[in-house]
Amino acid sequence: MSVCIEALKQMNLVDFLTEHYGLNFRPSGSGYVASSPFDVDRGPSFFVRQLEDRWLFKDFSSGLGGSIIDLVGHLECLSGVGKVLRRIEGLVGGKAAGLSLASGQASGEAPEDEKHGYDIEQLYQRFHQQDPGVCRRYLVGRGIGEELVEELIAAGEVTHNRHHGKSYCCFTVRDSAGELRCLDNHEIDGSDKFILGAKSVYSRDWETLSSAAEAFISEGIIDYLSVKTLEGGRPVGIALLGNQLLFDAALLAGCRRIISAFDGDRGGTTAFVDLMELYPDKELKQYPLNGHKDPNELLQSGGRKKGVRLSAEEKLELYRAFQRSDNKSDLAREWCIDRSYMYEVVRDVKDLVLAGLSSRRPGRRPSGQPETIKDAWQQIGHLQEQNRQMSLERDKSICKEEFLRLRLKWSQIEAAELRGEPVDEKNGPVHKAQIKKKRKRRQLR
Repeated sequence: MSVCIEALKQMNLVDFLTEHYGLNFRPSGSGYVASSPFDVDRGPSFFVRQLEDRWLFKDFSSGLGGSIIDLVGHLECLSGVGKVLRRIEGLVGGKAAGLSLASGQASGEAPEDEKHGYDIEQLYQRFHQQDPGVCRRYLVGRGIGEELVEELIAAGEVTHNRHHGKSYCCFTVRDSAGELRCLDNHEIDGSDKFILGAKSVYSRDWETLSSAAEAFISEGIIDYLSVKTLEGGRPVGIALLGNQLLFDAALLAGCRRIISAFDGDRGGTTAFVDLMELYPDKELKQYPLNGHKDPNELLQSGGRKKGVRLSAEEKLELYRAFQRSDNKSDLAREWCIDRSYMYEVVRDVKDLVLAGLSSRRPGRRPSGQPETIKDAWQQIGHLQEQNRQMSLERDKSICKEEFLRLRLKWSQIEAAELRGEPVDEKNGPVHKAQIKKKRKRRQLR
């Protein structure tokens, strides 16, 4: 691999960054300068130059510098030379400076893959023979709809790739003509990714994409399938297999509205700005991620359906908006809910309205009887308040009665003391027992 790395360092960084990262260079001294891809700078601060047989870069806005290995590692947030090499392989189609990145053969020597008949079509046929059950569990675990997963497996768009003792969920990427372009591999029990073949745009909507009035764009295939799951499979779109707009602008020329489902990071923001420059005459909207990193994280969190629930007033307002709206997808996005939850709310409101109308009896409603559940709860609340007020008045009367008894007792004690009569501090004045005198009977003469 050392030969391969040394050959990579000889690649023209100006051509590489212009083609794959959209940087615009201009000559500066013995090298070239462009705006920093790492930070926002007032003036161009990213320099590249060829030193003997190597190309090096220096970014003065962030302080980073080094070779193409360091550059791609920082741009793609990759750790480890192996991951960086696989990423460069995906960008340049497996060859650079006449060398195979995967095998590390010297220039002019046939790569190991070619020696063994390397061909992505043959690799696909070999992967297709593997049991896709592990891929099924992986995709369902990522929140992708089970019905959509079964469609992908049945159509051969998802296969199982065993590579170096690891399992990869391999997506088949074909162009509008059905020709196999590349194989996008996602490690099932890890975060490793690599592409076999020339990186290309992925879509399951080639037949309707050109005539669609609205389309979404995502960075990866997992995000593409997540949007399909969140929106019930209706919207059409594409996955870039990265955040670079490396496709013909005519692909979405017929769309009036383009929805950006890019990740909510710096790379996604940059891609959205590039999208605005590519389609200045179209309506661009950002897919609501609700604070999540990407569409798949939003899907796994359950979206709004499993998070914030709509109140009764919000459900009624959504039902009214649903009746007025001609585009249900736009309505779901405005409310930041998935379409299935929106239809569930509409059905619930409709059932409640029908149940309420069915329970009504002909004739005039008795006076004072609540007409709705809300009126009934208001009446109950009013009665509870009345009961609380009556309890307070009763407690006040009891306290007042006890206070008057004490005042009477104190008055009796004060009067007894003034008369010089004995007083018991606990029971008040002490009254002498009255002795009844016996009446003498008159003797009858």
